[in-house]
Amino acid sequence: MERTEIDVDAVKLSFLKGKEAEIVYIHGSGCDATLWEKQLSDVGGYAVDLPNHGESCKAEIRDIDDYAYFVAKAIKKMLGKAIVAGHSLGGAVAQKVYLNHSKVVKGLILVGTGVRLRVLPEVLEGLKKRPEDTARVVSRYAFADEKLAEEFSKVFVERVGILRKDLLLCDKFDLLERFRSGEIVIDVPTLIIVGEKDMLTPVKYSEFLKRHIPNSEMVVIPEAGHMVMLEKPGEFNGAIKEFLKNLVDHLPPELL
Repeated sequence: MERTEIDVDAVKLSFLKGKEAEIVYIHGSGCDATLWEKQLSDVGGYAVDLPNHGESCKAEIRDIDDYAYFVAKAIKKMLGKAIVAGHSLGGAVAQKVYLNHSKVVKGLILVGTGVRLRVLPEVLEGLKKRPEDTARVVSRYAFADEKLAEEFSKVFVERVGILRKDLLLCDKFDLLERFRSGEIVIDVPTLIIVGEKDMLTPVKYSEFLKRHIPNSEMVVIPEAGHMVMLEKPGEFNGAIKEFLKNLVDHLPPELL
């Protein structure tokens, strides 16, 4: 799988490139582009290492909007427009890409995410005072499969600093009242995917998105937790492929 770099304001963003497809995947807290390898090889597209993650350069990130800025500028340079897929923190970034830079978005795929992503104070405190133990706890909550949780915990332990910084950003992310009031209206085709056993962003988060995004469909994947793309890649990729197959029929001419 090859890599490509896009320069945004002198910050180099690294992307993993799969089969040709106009999809950009955004990883969640403490992760990087490799999270999406099974999607890149099967469905195709590009997966970004957000600034300060993976092989991308460092940048000052104050909030989710900053991540969205870098991703949107990179999409514009690389593809012009894309379907923006985001998981957890990445789902928050995807929403902000749409809200702040809608011209680069032709569709959304929101995975294990919500319009508000509060984090338990004890988790944030634990990542500061007992970082390795707490990182393992976060991994256990992220998977329905205990074996996968144990394997992935090494990733979170290794990246515990950026994991905590990302979760602090998640904790501040809150679009709930703006969605409820109707101030926010997402009018691009949207696929919402969630694992049936997701304990970090429960199914009710996705149900809220489904109720408030008119042109959306929701897929709940059985026996999967928060890291649904790793636990059930076949079902997950199938849902995306079905969405892509139907997408052209729903896109307005200006997004084609």
